[in-house]
Amino acid sequence: MTPEEKDLINQIRSEDAELRSRENALSRLGEILEESFILDLLPSKTIIQALDKIAASKVGPASLRRKAKALVQTYKI
Repeated sequence: MTPEEKDLINQIRSEDAELRSRENALSRLGEILEESFILDLLPSKTIIQALDKIAASKVGPASLRRKAKALVQTYKI
């Protein structure tokens, strides 16, 4: 996992961050997964696991959980 990915995951998990910044971080993780898919690389297991935890969490905005779940379903192998 790259430092950027780690920072993005921490930003999404942060309860203190604004919803918009958390959504932007989630979008960037989606872009990273898309880039890996286009380059025919395996998606980062760490990113998929983190998104899966966010999607299953009962804490946090529903919009983030839905987007995380959609990313997991799209890119999970």
